[in-house]
Amino acid sequence: MLAYLIKVCKRSKKLFETIGIEPWYNGLEVKSVTHYTTGNRPTTVNSSRTEQGVEADASMHYLQFLSLAVLLLMCQARKSVYRRNSPSLRRLTRNYDWEVDEHGALRPIINPAKVERATKNCANDSFILGTIMSNYNRHKIPGGQVEVEVEVWVQEITTISDITSDFQLDIYIYETWHDPALNYAFLNPCKYNLSLNSVLLEKLWTPNSCFINSKTADIHKSPFPNIFLMIYANGTVWTNYRLKLQGPCIMDLTKFPFDNVTCSLTFESFNYNTDEVKMDWSENGVQKMRDKMELADYELVDIHKIRTTEEYPAGYWHELTMSFEFKRRAGWYILQAYLPTYLTICISWISFALGSKAIPARTMLGVNSLLAMTFQFGNIIRNLPRVSYVKAIDVWMLSCMTFVFCSLLELAWVGYLSREEEPTGLRSPPCAQVAPKPAHPPPVQQSANSTVIRRQKQPKNEEESALLSLRDNDYGYIPPGFGLNGNLASAMKSFSSSCSCEPTNVVNMMLDEAETIPASTSSSLSRKQRREILAHKIDSVSVFMFPFLFVLFNIAYWQHYLRVN
Repeated sequence: MLAYLIKVCKRSKKLFETIGIEPWYNGLEVKSVTHYTTGNRPTTVNSSRTEQGVEADASMHYLQFLSLAVLLLMCQARKSVYRRNSPSLRRLTRNYDWEVDEHGALRPIINPAKVERATKNCANDSFILGTIMSNYNRHKIPGGQVEVEVEVWVQEITTISDITSDFQLDIYIYETWHDPALNYAFLNPCKYNLSLNSVLLEKLWTPNSCFINSKTADIHKSPFPNIFLMIYANGTVWTNYRLKLQGPCIMDLTKFPFDNVTCSLTFESFNYNTDEVKMDWSENGVQKMRDKMELADYELVDIHKIRTTEEYPAGYWHELTMSFEFKRRAGWYILQAYLPTYLTICISWISFALGSKAIPARTMLGVNSLLAMTFQFGNIIRNLPRVSYVKAIDVWMLSCMTFVFCSLLELAWVGYLSREEEPTGLRSPPCAQVAPKPAHPPPVQQSANSTVIRRQKQPKNEEESALLSLRDNDYGYIPPGFGLNGNLASAMKSFSSSCSCEPTNVVNMMLDEAETIPASTSSSLSRKQRREILAHKIDSVSVFMFPFLFVLFNIAYWQHYLRVN
């Protein structure tokens, strides 16, 4: 012990000269170090003689010794370096020399020769693996209850499917546990961590953990299985897997396309319950490798991690669940659904300004608007799952289609009011009313309801002569629109097609020289004018009522769904 202290003091000689203290051990000298063996235990005897040690002042020696002890304590680089019989102390004293830096602290001077000599004497990886694996049992749980820490790094989220309600992502998952059987610090290793591949991992005990709710889970193999294994000198095992996962998502499409989607994955030991394996999140938990992760339709809002204990028939299991909350990006739906429906609704309102006479044009506008909205609605819902509840997009599209359909109903009402009606007296009498005139026609009478006009003309041609000759034999009614100046054949043909009567009766009707004109024609025209005025008023009210109701619907719709979201 005294020889070792003298050796340390000699290395600190420069330090004492720097601070102005004369070392008290200048007169000390190790004369001999004798090694001999008693039985099987080596013994070292240090003999030293001093020339000035007896004459030195004991008190001064004591003070200088205390100063040396204080300086040695101040110059500690690490507490572990100066532990008794620690490998770090042996390595430092063997491989380094010491010097004092500008701050008065000791720092090592690397001696390449000593480092090379120490490296040659350390144990390499193959020797360490052969030693620790010679008596290793992979079926034995290390240390009773094993504490496994889990950490996940999300590399990329690739897709989210609304049809199948799942998502795909690539992650790195880390597992750390302690296995005392893999401790190799006593072997003087060259490296204090061994980086290995998946081949050796199959020979070690593992917690057999997995994602219990995943649809698929594959280890990347580009170009080899992406599995990393590291074993530390104290027996700590650290594994890393690069996985491609497909997990379930909880989708509530009530507020679609302004909804949020939550996807989750649960990680646990498949074979060992809490009595054998205790699983927990590490300090980092779940982390993203990129600050902002966005998909075409979604944006990652937040990641949550929880640890729960679930009961099974075989005991209790620790479950580590990570939940991903996504917000749907509604830009595509606004451009493909909402803006086109706004334009379609406005186009359907143009028919109110065309008037009651443009019935065909107004009908074309309304029907085309309704068909366009039906096509847009079908194009959107075909990419969604078939759910039994009403979605926000359903409320919007069905309401807009209702507005267009109501505009068609308004058009039908206006068309009914403005349609042209034939006066009652101008209609062709039924065949039952056609009867031959008596031999002596009754005298012409006038009443308040009708006026009988007799037209007496001289025959100008053969047709009129024939008509007059027929009139003298029979009397009949002449239907409206047929005159004596027209073609007799065409007149008889037209009238015969409108009334299926016997030829004799047709002739009798055509030869009738009396035409009845209703006296209520003026009152019938005034009624028609009132109907046209009512149709115009309906269009005028619809021009303002439809946009007003649509604005109220928009306020209620957007306030409800955006507030809920």
